[in-house]
Amino acid sequence: MSWDLGDVVPLSITIKDADGQLANAGAVHVTITTPDGVAATAGPVGPTSTGVYDHDYETVQAGRHLVRWVATGANASAFTDAFDVEPADDGDFVSLADVKEHLKKTGTTEDDEALRWFISAACRTITDRMGAVSPVTMVSDCSARRGVVVLPTRPVVAVTSVVKLPGGDPLPAADALAGTSGWALENTEGVLSMPPHGQVRVTYRAGRSPLPPNFRLAALDLIKHLWQGSQHNNAGGRPMLGDSDAIAAGLGRSYAMPYRVMELLGLKKTQERDEPLVG
Repeated sequence: MSWDLGDVVPLSITIKDADGQLANAGAVHVTITTPDGVAATAGPVGPTSTGVYDHDYETVQAGRHLVRWVATGANASAFTDAFDVEPADDGDFVSLADVKEHLKKTGTTEDDEALRWFISAACRTITDRMGAVSPVTMVSDCSARRGVVVLPTRPVVAVTSVVKLPGGDPLPAADALAGTSGWALENTEGVLSMPPHGQVRVTYRAGRSPLPPNFRLAALDLIKHLWQGSQHNNAGGRPMLGDSDAIAAGLGRSYAMPYRVMELLGLKKTQERDEPLVG
């Protein structure tokens, strides 16, 4: 499972002797390496009970954390583990409550943490194909070609600033960009004034607001599809494919995104790639 930024992660290790029985070590230390590569060691950590050592870690960074336990002296041993911390805004654009209602799981909380992981996976899958969904601030270094800058993340809600590189001098007409829609910025009057060529750093907001209802339904259906595919049915096997999904799977493509979801997103499925529907 992953943790939210600011959570206190309960870390634990058990030490055993040569006979496999719980036993204390001479000394136990735990080293946590944060996503920026900085390692900090805590200890010696005292036993909570015989052979059991606990350490609570308050998260301050998003990303993968490496945990290294080292026991020295009597019953020396070592153990390496890892945990992930989600950013405060991870781009999810449907709520846990909406998903539970869609799955008919209201009134129970036993699967909440697992469902949150499926929500993140489904929202990221859609974002990878469709561009930003939840509005997010982006900073992109771009090359201008004949006075045209094409931003890598779309659709663009508004542009905050454009500066020339190197040096960071703001372009005179940068203020006129506020409220620009689309994802290609052209060197036209009142939009962007800049040399025909060069490097620029653009700060902008990309995403969709309000959330289109077809995106919301696509996310809910994709989460349902992924969740049901992870659950065993009563006979001990996996759920059967529906007719449309069986056809899509027959095209040699992954079954991760069913055809219904692709239609809701305006995609068509081919043997080569997912393409936006035209016309």
